[in-house]
Order: sequence, then C-alpha cells, then structure tokens
Amino acid sequence: MKIQSLGYILVETKDLSAWDHYGQEVCGFMKHPDFSNEEKLCLKIDHEPFRFIVQNGPEEKFILAGLELGDASALNDAKKIFDELNINYQQLSADDLFTRQITDGISFNDPAGNLIELYHGRLNDERKFSSPKGISGFVTKDLGFGHVVYAALNIEETHDFYINVLGFGDSDIMNLQMSPNPEDPKMKLYFMHCDNKRHHTVAIMQSPTPPSGLVHTMVEVKTIDEVGEALDRAINNDIHISSSLGRHMNDKMVSFYMQTPGGFDLEFGYDGDQPDWSKHQTTSSPAPSYWGHVFTPPPAE
Repeated sequence: MKIQSLGYILVETKDLSAWDHYGQEVCGFMKHPDFSNEEKLCLKIDHEPFRFIVQNGPEEKFILAGLELGDASALNDAKKIFDELNINYQQLSADDLFTRQITDGISFNDPAGNLIELYHGRLNDERKFSSPKGISGFVTKDLGFGHVVYAALNIEETHDFYINVLGFGDSDIMNLQMSPNPEDPKMKLYFMHCDNKRHHTVAIMQSPTPPSGLVHTMVEVKTIDEVGEALDRAINNDIHISSSLGRHMNDKMVSFYMQTPGGFDLEFGYDGDQPDWSKHQTTSSPAPSYWGHVFTPPPAE
C-alpha cells in the first residue's frame, strides 16, 4: 500500500466561532466561503478545497485524519488487503464524500483506536488561497498538509500496523528518558513517512490517548519570519504556547507549538527536512531538539 500524504483532518467543536477566530486571526488560514456554514468551518491553506474541517458537535476534540491514495485502483487494493487480514472498514457515505470533497473513501480504526480515512480523488477548487494574515503560502503539494502525532499504549502493535499494513517506513525512532530515575522505562516514539519526501506524516508516542484525541498536528510555512509572526499573533490573542521556539533534531523543523481550541496542539514550523528515502537510514535521535522547544502544560482549569 502506498499512501501519498496526509490530506485533511476533521475536528469536532462546541464553538465554531472560536475555531474561526483561531484559524483566521492566529494561524492565517483562509475560511472557505463556499463550504463553510453554520454547521461547519472549512479552513483552506493551499490549492486544495480545505485541509481542516471543523464541525459542530458535543465535544472539543480531534475526530479523524484523511490519508490520500493515488487512485481508485489503489483504494481497491487497500480494501483487498483489509479483507485478507480481516480488518473492518466502512465505505464513506455520499454525505461524507461531499463534506471531504473527495471521490471515494473508506474509514477504519488503527490498533490504538484512532479513526482514519483512506481516500482518493480530491476535488478541484477554483478559489485561490489568500491568507487573511498575509502568509505567502504553506509547504504542501506532494508533501500533504503536514503531519499528525498520536498516542498509543500498545505502541508496538500500532507501529506494526502502520509499517506492515499501511506501508509506512520508519524515519526516526526515539527512546526518551522522561523520568529523572534512570531505572524507569524510556518512552518510545516512532516517526514514520509515507510515499512523499516529508520527514514524517504520522508519528506515535508511547502514552495514553489524551482527552483531545490527538497529541498534535503540524503546518509548515515558507519563511522563518512567518513563524515568528504567527507566534506574535498567538501571544497577542492569549493562545497558550505549549512549546517555545526550537529546532527539532530529527526533521530539522524550526517551530513552536500552540494549543488549538480543540485541546490538541498545532506545531507551526519552517524548514523541515525532505530526505531521499532511497539513501535514508532510520535514525535514532537522542533528544527531541537541538535547542529550544521548552514545553509548558496549559494551566489547570
């Protein structure tokens, strides 16, 4: 199976206006006027119709990620693999296909319980991206819109599923000593790439799934100034800064993290590495970052 990229995420909220403000005024995303309404908010960051779908619901949380396949044949091959392995999946309804602006797709759960959609055929959008905050553009196209990071206690089973069923490859594997006691077990993190040059499209960390449903997602801009300007906007809008500016050791991304209205974090970055997978050997980074990325939990409610 060759997954091409991360295409979109779906988020549930009790307050569309909070996401509207956050998406446009803080992140610089474009609200798509043709697909957004009183029930959902569609945020556009590039040539595709939208990458973030935020819909009304009873909770504040991440719902699912959509992973793109090349064509109908690739989707049919995925179904055959699932059938052979007795993996349950559901055909997306006509309403789902319209909401995502895709031709066809299925949904299923990974071993950690994360809901995923496999799809092909994103529909064309004639509207050009125009950032309300003057962002020159996000780094997407063949790379997809960014990455998602999940948490899983059954990390080895989940990792095996992504590698041996979905066809991902390991980019980097971390074993972090989170406790001051060296005798305590280390926390494992797997960073995995699909069939594009983004360093990782999916990562999983060894921990319980947070209430938000996701650890974080990421978008990448074209200049370091646009990262700094986003950080200023986040601070000026009283958005919790989950991590200070820093440069990651594995994908070389310069970024900061901020909390979304959904409770999970958004990494806002620049200068991510694009490895040549024909030459790349899986690395084992000894630390998350060369410098910075000092994490601060949100204040207790």
